[in-house]
Amino acid sequence: MSGSLDQRALKSHSVSSEPLAETIERHAARIRREGDKPYVSVARQLELLEQLSQFEFGQFLLQNQGINGYWTHYMLTHPWRGRVTGKNQYGQPLHDLEKFILDRAPTMLATQQRFMHFLSENQKAVKNHARLACIPSGSLGELLYLDYAGINQIELIGIDYDAAALSDAHALAEKLGLSHFTQLMQGDAWQLHLRDEFDLISSNGLNIYEEDEVKVTELYRQFYTALKPGGKLVTSFLTFAPQSGEDCEWRLEQINQQDLLLQKIIFVDILEAKWRCYRSSAQTRTQLEAAGFRGIEFIYDDAHLFPTVIAHKS
Repeated sequence: MSGSLDQRALKSHSVSSEPLAETIERHAARIRREGDKPYVSVARQLELLEQLSQFEFGQFLLQNQGINGYWTHYMLTHPWRGRVTGKNQYGQPLHDLEKFILDRAPTMLATQQRFMHFLSENQKAVKNHARLACIPSGSLGELLYLDYAGINQIELIGIDYDAAALSDAHALAEKLGLSHFTQLMQGDAWQLHLRDEFDLISSNGLNIYEEDEVKVTELYRQFYTALKPGGKLVTSFLTFAPQSGEDCEWRLEQINQQDLLLQKIIFVDILEAKWRCYRSSAQTRTQLEAAGFRGIEFIYDDAHLFPTVIAHKS
């Protein structure tokens, strides 16, 4: 574990110092250069680009092409907060495009369901003297939002490459009164060097940024080694879209096609988002088994876009 990791190597998002105006113009120039597409005009893309620049979440997406721990926490907890109040983190009315992203974009809805599945599965591991890890930690919500009633001794370990995410996790642990249970470390998930340490590893958000199948299997092998015998991995993956040419597991009747198209225009055509690595359930099972896991179970969101996977170490 290291406190001086190169933040330029982050997989989930860039760390951009480019002024927002320059970022917008760079995106706009590319959109104009690529021209009209069969399903969306240049003018419509430029209109959406301008709208994205009008709220902070959109600005972050434009500048970084991914989602860090802070914004992951923001979008995952939106159903409890912004969806109820109609307001953003500053108590201001949500921009219409931000409301679309958080309330209607199909992959966002699947992501929010995925988070609830993680909480349900992770709760089962809450016992006195347990060691629960979240890798990458992000804001550590996958552990900090669990119920610790009756628990007086437990360790909640967050490991993340991003120092900013660890800072957010520390703040959330303090806010929820769980800092006495919490340990945070900066480190690379592919270089854990840990053996038989954890009863649970909760891990979302790495494999969707990694194209190399060998590296994904190696990630699972790192997790397997770090778990205690009898330990459990809770992880997830994005499934293939119909037009990918791969086996599609989506339940299309659960997806609003107009919302799906607008999501594609925003995240693929305008933002060129980084989370574009997809896998099938069968492929994921094979990779987990190659890493040593057994007792593999899949829990699907309504549309089968972002499954949760439970895997056990013998």
